[in-house]
Amino acid sequence: MIEIKPGNYEKRPEVTNDTTHVEYFEELIFARVNMCPLPKIKSLNTIIRFDIVGDNAGSWTIAVEDGLLKHVLRNHSNSCSLSKEVVLEPTSTFRLDGHTFMSIVRREITPQQAFFEKKVQIKGDITLALKMNVLVNYM
Repeated sequence: MIEIKPGNYEKRPEVTNDTTHVEYFEELIFARVNMCPLPKIKSLNTIIRFDIVGDNAGSWTIAVEDGLLKHVLRNHSNSCSLSKEVVLEPTSTFRLDGHTFMSIVRREITPQQAFFEKKVQIKGDITLALKMNVLVNYM
């Protein structure tokens, strides 16, 4: 596991057509989620794992607490731990390619469309996963 630290952004960074999923997870996600102008959903508490397949494959786990992004981890194994005290066990895991992920982030396709078009596989709490439009609005 490698914990990704928040970048030093004064304003919410833009996602361009050239932004990759790796750049998104490792540089932009904290600022994108936590600096979103939409009101935070205080009841939003979840841990989601994104397994990206294909070009630049990788795996990241995010932890959202009280509507704010608290942790981003780049996974190197099936274990999702920050330390002996903190274990991040995902509620849902999404498996998709980087192009589909970035299409969702750019709002070119909804998470539901990707799921029903079999562009994403979901493991875990599928009901929560299909409600991802809420979180995507922050991404």
